[in-house]
Amino acid sequence: MFTVLPHISFQSGPALSPDRRSITQAPKRHAGLAVPVALMLIFCMAAMCRPALGQEFPNRPVRMILPFPPGGATDRVARTIATKLSVSLGQQIIADNRPGANSRIATEIASKANPDGHTLLVCALTHVTNPSLSKSLPYDTVRDFSPIALFARTPLVLTVNPKVPAKSVKELVALSKARPQGFNYASASPGTAAHLGMELFKQATKLDATHISYKGAGPQITALISGQVELAFLAISTARPHVENGRLVAIALAAQNRSKQLSSVPTLTEAGYPGIEVYAWSGLLAPAKTPATVIRRLNQEVNKALQSQEILKIFDEDGTEATPGTPETMSAYITSEIKKWAKVIREAGISAE
Repeated sequence: MFTVLPHISFQSGPALSPDRRSITQAPKRHAGLAVPVALMLIFCMAAMCRPALGQEFPNRPVRMILPFPPGGATDRVARTIATKLSVSLGQQIIADNRPGANSRIATEIASKANPDGHTLLVCALTHVTNPSLSKSLPYDTVRDFSPIALFARTPLVLTVNPKVPAKSVKELVALSKARPQGFNYASASPGTAAHLGMELFKQATKLDATHISYKGAGPQITALISGQVELAFLAISTARPHVENGRLVAIALAAQNRSKQLSSVPTLTEAGYPGIEVYAWSGLLAPAKTPATVIRRLNQEVNKALQSQEILKIFDEDGTEATPGTPETMSAYITSEIKKWAKVIREAGISAE
C-alpha cells in the first residue's frame, strides 16, 4: 500500500442533493405539514450524505513529502514508518520526494497544503537550522506547522582516516593545533548534522579544522576513506561497517550514552568534553490549522508504529533510537534545537551557500 509518485492531487465528487419531487408532490390536505416534513427530509438526507462528503480521517491516500532524495537515512526511517501507517490508517501513504535547497523546497510545498491531514511533511535537522542559515524563508518554521511526533534520532560518531595518528579526542585536538593547516573535515552538505556537529565540536574543543562540503553522503564517505579529508561526523549506521573493516577509526560518540553497535567507542563526555551531543533526527509535521483530532490520530498511529518489534529491530541494527512522544514533546524539541543551532551558526559565521 506504499507507493512513490512525483506528486498527487485529489478531487472530490459532486455533492448529493435530496429529491425535491418527494417534497413538492405531497398531498394538499397535508400542506400544513409540508414545510416541517421538507426540513426533516433535508436534515436526514444531509446526514446520510455526510460520509460521502467528509468521511472520518483519512478518507483518501495520504501524501508524505520528504525533503531528501530516496535512499538516505531520513528517507529510510520515514518509509519504514509509512509502511506501518498505511495499514493502521487503511489508506495508501504516498511518498513524494522533493529534495533541494536544504529542504526548503519540500517545506514550502507542505506549508501551503490544505490542512486536513492528507498532506504531511517529514522534517529533520535542516528544518530547525534553516531559520538561522537563510535571511528569509517562504514559510515560518514554527507558525506554519503543527507537530505530530518525532520518529527517531541517531547519534553521530567522530571518525578519522586511519592515517591520522590519533586514538583519542585529546590527541586529535592537540594534533590539529600542531599541524600548520590543521585538518579538513567532510559533510554531505552545508547545514547538515555532520557540518554543524563538527562546528559545535570545534567551538568546545578549539579543534583546528576546515569544512569541505560534498554533494551527498556517498562522496563524503569516499573523501574520508581516501584521505582527501581527515575527519567527519557520521551516523552510526554509516560509520560502523567502515570502522569494523579498518577503513575508518571511531574516536568518540556525540551522545549521552554509548552505543551497543560501537560499544568500545567512548562518548565525548567520557573523553573529557561533556555536553556535546549531535543527533540526526526526524519527525512528522502537518500544515498549521490541521484539526486537533487528526493530529491526535496521527500521533497515536506513529507512536504505535514506533513501538512495534519490527521497527525496533530495524532501528536497533542501525543504532537508531525510536522517540515516541506527544505533539507537545516534539514542539518543545524543535524550539530547543532552533535555539541550540542558532548559537552554533552565529558563532561560526555560517550562512546558506
